[in-house]
Amino acid sequence: MKRLTIPAKLSRLNQSSSASNTWKPANGPTRIGTYNSSITNCLAVQKSKVPPVSRAISVGVNSTVTDANFIKPASRVNATSVSISAGKPINKRIPPYDFKARYNNLLERHKALKGKYEEKCEQIGKLENLPEKLEEIQSHLASTTEELKNTKTGKEYLQRQVKSQQQNIEVLTDSLSNITGEFEKLKQAYKKLKHGHDELSIEVAKAREQSADMVDKNFKLVENIAICKEQLFRSNLERKELHNAVMDSHGNIRIFCRVRPPLDFERHKLLCGWNYVDESTVEIFNCDPLIKAKNKGHSFSFDQVFHQSSKQEDIFQLVSPLIQSALDGYNVCVFAYGQTGSGKTFTMDGTIGNPGVISRTVDLLFDSIKAYRNLGWQYQIKVQFLEIYNEVLYDLLDNESKEMEIRMTRSEQNGVYISNITQETVESPDCFRQLMRIAKMNRATAATAGNERSSRSHAVTTIELIGSHAENHGTSVGSINLVDLAGSESLKTSMRLNETKNINRSLSELTNVILALLQKQDHIPYRNSKLTHLLMPSLDGHSKTLIFINVAPFQDCFNESLKSLRFAASVNQCKIAKTRRVRTLNTSNFQ
Repeated sequence: MKRLTIPAKLSRLNQSSSASNTWKPANGPTRIGTYNSSITNCLAVQKSKVPPVSRAISVGVNSTVTDANFIKPASRVNATSVSISAGKPINKRIPPYDFKARYNNLLERHKALKGKYEEKCEQIGKLENLPEKLEEIQSHLASTTEELKNTKTGKEYLQRQVKSQQQNIEVLTDSLSNITGEFEKLKQAYKKLKHGHDELSIEVAKAREQSADMVDKNFKLVENIAICKEQLFRSNLERKELHNAVMDSHGNIRIFCRVRPPLDFERHKLLCGWNYVDESTVEIFNCDPLIKAKNKGHSFSFDQVFHQSSKQEDIFQLVSPLIQSALDGYNVCVFAYGQTGSGKTFTMDGTIGNPGVISRTVDLLFDSIKAYRNLGWQYQIKVQFLEIYNEVLYDLLDNESKEMEIRMTRSEQNGVYISNITQETVESPDCFRQLMRIAKMNRATAATAGNERSSRSHAVTTIELIGSHAENHGTSVGSINLVDLAGSESLKTSMRLNETKNINRSLSELTNVILALLQKQDHIPYRNSKLTHLLMPSLDGHSKTLIFINVAPFQDCFNESLKSLRFAASVNQCKIAKTRRVRTLNTSNFQ
């Protein structure tokens, strides 16, 4: 019987048991136990038959080959032996006959391999969770990819922002350089201004010193101005007194005679004989061929006589002192008297290009008021327009019919006023002329034998002047009555008998009042007509009165002209006491 070595037996054992006991990593612990028991049995049987060295080598080889499928690093198992393929003898620490030691060695190796096996099994167990971890990692990878994409987008946006900010920085850099240049210029300008400021400060200091001196001088000047104003106010009072004395020297009633020139269409008419002896005396001659030889002429003397070539400016030059008296606080009355067509309306109203007494009076008033403001006076001007037609009063600024009466005032002796009349305050000459145009349109006119547009009513324009001096508490109230009387006409030539009777009666009553004043009668018949009642303050010594006697130069008007001149001569002989102011000035500050 052929003897088998231990490796051969081990080979057969491995072949016989490979079909049923093939080792797999999953069943490692069970198969390892079977494997270890087989090896033990075989080693026990063949212990006495196999040489120690051969057995050791066989056991080492088989162990290495058998376990090759599980444990790859065979060199670790055969740590105490040298590889056979090397073909060199190796000194063994364990004798080949010491099976127990060898067995123990193998157990130790087995134990080490078992530990490694368990370690690998543990690693395999850990690897079983790899799919879940893979999914988790893939999900994390997807989110990370999305975050990376967003991060790239943000990065691109930030890059654009950085680029834009870089451009802004470049713009700001350029602007900064420009501003720096301007700043340098401003610094230079500041230095110049500072230098100028220092110089001005020195000048200001000097100016303050001068200002202190000027304040003292100004204070003294203010005192001097106050004294001068006081002296000026007093001198103005003296001027008013002197002016009034001059006016009184001419008489409180003054008569001006005016002979109108013939118009172009009247050149063919026969004229009366007129002889202007001097500027205050006129002679009239009747040029009728039937009585010319017996006519010695009629001479009349007045305060002033205006011939046919006299201009409106020349006439108003002598009227203006009366306007000054009105500003000084006196009542002034100017009225035109004469037959129809003698030039009364032209003298009082004038035309647009050649204004009369009324328009020139208003211009003079406003010019004087401007000058009076420098003296501390403030004036208010109120006007009213009245018509007396057939002894009935009419408001020329109001077309509505209403009852109007002449009433006496309680504050003034013989003062009168008109009830329910429209009174307007005027601020300029243009405003006055506008009111004057309205009044002229409302005035009653009609065709007559003597004048195609003869005034058939008495028109009275009243201007009230209210002055006040704030510093000295002075007041001055004056008035101007500008009267355009209706034209007188003979009843033989009149086409409107009722109008003519009323006109002639009122003019006749005016003559009677003046004659009563001349004769110093106790009773003066002012109330016999509306006209004399209205003019009562202008005739009884409270006013300065100017009467224009208007006459026509024609022969056919000789009798009417002679009547007008005789009426004026009788008025001129009337001597009335010295006039007085309506309102006295408050001069208590100077007492």
